[in-house]
Amino acid sequence: MDVTGSELIGVAGGMNLSWGPNWEKAMYYKFSQETWNSYDYTDIPDFSNVKDFVMVKIDPEDPNRYFMGSWVNGLVEVRNDEFYKRYTDENSSLVKVPSTNYIRIGGMDFDEEGNLWVTNSLTSPQIHVMTSEGDWYGIDYSAYLGGINLGHLIVTENDHKWVILPQGVGLFVFDDNGTYSTKSDDQYKKLSVLNEDGEIVSNDVYSIAEDKDGYIWVGTNKGVVVYYNPEDVFESGTFLGNQVKIPRNDGTDNADILLANEIVTSIVVDGANRKWFGTQTGGVFYTSEDGLEEIHHFTTENSPLLSDNIITIAIVPETGEVFFGTTSGIISYRNTATEASDDYSGVYVFPNPVEPDYSGPITISGLVAGSYVKITDISGNLVYETRSEGGQAIWYGKDLNGNRVHTGVYLVFSTNETGSKTDITKILFIN
Repeated sequence: MDVTGSELIGVAGGMNLSWGPNWEKAMYYKFSQETWNSYDYTDIPDFSNVKDFVMVKIDPEDPNRYFMGSWVNGLVEVRNDEFYKRYTDENSSLVKVPSTNYIRIGGMDFDEEGNLWVTNSLTSPQIHVMTSEGDWYGIDYSAYLGGINLGHLIVTENDHKWVILPQGVGLFVFDDNGTYSTKSDDQYKKLSVLNEDGEIVSNDVYSIAEDKDGYIWVGTNKGVVVYYNPEDVFESGTFLGNQVKIPRNDGTDNADILLANEIVTSIVVDGANRKWFGTQTGGVFYTSEDGLEEIHHFTTENSPLLSDNIITIAIVPETGEVFFGTTSGIISYRNTATEASDDYSGVYVFPNPVEPDYSGPITISGLVAGSYVKITDISGNLVYETRSEGGQAIWYGKDLNGNRVHTGVYLVFSTNETGSKTDITKILFIN
């Protein structure tokens, strides 16, 4: 899945457990203005010759332009929900798997210049870029990537490219130095996933994300590893990551490793730099930005989650709505009415803090049914008041005159209908 503004695009397809094709028909889903629409070969006839979309990226400069990677048939470009072009070995630098007609695209991402980076499995070259002008270049790293499948790719804030090497191979990082056709000035390194003690955690990598501090979070079949100094990846010597150790607070120095018993299939960072982790069997975990505090753990037993096997997670920026793609379908954690609480012990505000570029709903959840909610500034001046719908109230960050509030701390006063139960919660607003 990929998101832009208030829209989400998801694709249907994939590969089997041995990384072979599933042969599923090409299809994508679009969530826009609270409505789902699907598009397949009946809507876009050119899709009839394409199978197994595994990845979608929305052009950050044009939200009506999507690129969809197929595990069989190359790269497809859609504009305004109409087929535009399919990129193959005939019109790009992409290459077929030897002795087949398959072109396997496993990962894509845009850099800040609007160039699209693509992985091309089991071929030479393995890394390709389509520039913002539409020119294609291939980069051959056969000594490291030859003859293997390539997974997801991300472009980081320092323009490094991190590539997942699935099936127990680890990670590959490269810096092309902005010279796509010249490899001599490139920096690159293949990584085993090691912890701070130099011990291997696991090379079976499933997911990767960069957070707002520039840290790289990697999901493996044995939990999470974080690289706090990714800018040093090309320095000589062994490059180490860190496992997040959560103190037990039981009077000992013992700690638990973050998600050590989980296969972490998806990592997404929200606007407050908090982390959503999807797992193969344990549902979804939502943590503080450092991973030390568990805020939520959603499973099929305690939530409407459709399956505990999470394939992907995406957050719609304008609303903060979180979508979970599972083996049984897509469901979201929505900013609407929620189940009411018996008391105010679990009141929670999202997002908090409220960032300058956020204009969506601010949810105050965990309320008693029908709560009276008043929001004031730190001096006690009333800014907004409402009643909760079920156990949740919504505020759009505006005062009684409809103006966006100023930077500062705001107090949320909640009380039940009889006044016998009350709560005060703080919201930090940043402009």
